[in-house]
Amino acid sequence: MKHLLLVITILVFILPGCDNQSVKNNKSEEKKQTQQIGLDNFAIVWTWKTNDKQLMDNHLLRVSDEMDKLWKKDIIENVYFHSDASKASGYFPNISFFIKAESPKKAMEVLDNLTLVKKGMADYKIYPVGIKWLGRETEVIKSKGLGKSFVAVWSELETISAASDGDIIVAQADSIMSLWKKGIIENVYFDIEGTSTENNVTDFVFFVNADTEKEAKEICDNLPFSIEGKASYKIKEVGVFWLGKHQ
Repeated sequence: MKHLLLVITILVFILPGCDNQSVKNNKSEEKKQTQQIGLDNFAIVWTWKTNDKQLMDNHLLRVSDEMDKLWKKDIIENVYFHSDASKASGYFPNISFFIKAESPKKAMEVLDNLTLVKKGMADYKIYPVGIKWLGRETEVIKSKGLGKSFVAVWSELETISAASDGDIIVAQADSIMSLWKKGIIENVYFDIEGTSTENNVTDFVFFVNADTEKEAKEICDNLPFSIEGKASYKIKEVGVFWLGKHQ
């Protein structure tokens, strides 16, 4: 899928009628930065392990400070939080974000040193996702008033090649670009050049802006890769967009 997604990117940028110059520039800048510092991106989805309110109260400020420092150091970006207490820990919101590191091991070294992990408050899943392809159409999203976000983590179901699946690759790329321009999906990450050698499960990740999980699933189910049974996804509500990239 790594090579497939490179093909998708190439095709997206030559599709007629698409104004993708700003996307090209952003992608090139992201790629250049990644190459310069030797870092990759990993999607992190947290799960609470405790409902101990006192434990959380005792460490609230430290947890908040640690996250803020990582963001300001440009180690984490595109942070989402889910404040619905009935679905979270009963007290803290769920948090999801992307972390930059040289490898999954290096990412885990940073995460395992956080108070959330050291105190047994939360656990996480890590998904190698390469670099960011498409960011966030902020003004479009604001105009639509979309609030909730859902992370969709995709995996390939069968081998896809440019030679035999050219039409569906173009259709998938076209659909993703169309949804992105409408503010329906955002922050699309994937391994454009196969740099995440340890990534044998996750093929790409993006966030869906929708009112309900059912609506988010319908959006994913109507993508060409889903319709043709080329890839499957797991989806989880992550709440609302909180922090982007620290300037």
